[in-house]
Amino acid sequence: MTTSTTEAAPAVPQAGGGPAPYHVLAIDLGGTKTALAAAAPDGSVLHRAAIATLADQGADQVMRRVAETGRELVARTQADGHGPLRAVAAASPGIVLDDRILLAPNNPGWEQLALAATLGAAFGITTVAVETDVKAAALAEARWGALATSGCGIFLNLGTGLSAATVVGGRVLRGAHQAAGEIGSQLLSTADIQDAGDGRAPLEEYISGRALADRSSALLGRPVTTADVFALAEHDPAVAELVDDALDTLGMHLANLAIALDPDTIAAGGGLTRAGDRILPRLRRILDRAVPFPPALVPAHFTETAPLTGAVILALDAAAAPHPAPDWSPAA
Repeated sequence: MTTSTTEAAPAVPQAGGGPAPYHVLAIDLGGTKTALAAAAPDGSVLHRAAIATLADQGADQVMRRVAETGRELVARTQADGHGPLRAVAAASPGIVLDDRILLAPNNPGWEQLALAATLGAAFGITTVAVETDVKAAALAEARWGALATSGCGIFLNLGTGLSAATVVGGRVLRGAHQAAGEIGSQLLSTADIQDAGDGRAPLEEYISGRALADRSSALLGRPVTTADVFALAEHDPAVAELVDDALDTLGMHLANLAIALDPDTIAAGGGLTRAGDRILPRLRRILDRAVPFPPALVPAHFTETAPLTGAVILALDAAAAPHPAPDWSPAA
């Protein structure tokens, strides 16, 4: 049984204090940028770095550059007097399995990438944790963010793509195939059933940041960005109608999710929430009208750093685990 609490959310750790007895390395493999951080056992960040992902160069090149940058962070951290690297964790787009990553079309070669084994070999370490980026972000919100006092909550990621993750009793629901929360694949109508097995994501193709930009570009006959779309919606009735219809569709799906799971809180994050003044009130009205027990809809605590913060937590949890992770070193 899980219960809600009314305690204040714990503060995100801040750097400070003396040398740490050990440190962990966290990695957020983004579509365009990869962020890395070395963190102390209390979660405070000791050093950080960011590099261009350059995903089109393939998984091998991406991981080689990640390893080089990560080893530089580890060396800097130890040069400062902190203890050895104890664990590595990474958050990645797609569905992260032991031997491959599925549903990451913007990252060529990911479908053959055994992420945990690759990281273990790159850093010569046996304690490795890997997770889907949205679930890592949800973990950050559950541990140190907007879902920290939630008994049952949902993290909604509104960005270039669309996804969600459910948190119950502080734990992120992964699902039988690690794919819980992939709401972008939900169907818009019965017409989508016949295409359900070909990798399409009907809801994501309708409401995500990329979808709004593509659909508005087609409507206007010229290319516009997602930011342009929300600016135009303030004075262009046609664009406003497109955006509001998309938000109402998302609101309906979010209401159905809330009816099924009965969360107390939904935390909305991702780049699209920069337009939160338009998005959140509209979604909130739908939830309040359609859900028998409406959850609170709040902005996520983390904006740009949620997956990286989640990776820090994953690494710290792995480092503190009583049993070692599998040996990811390559076979002789």
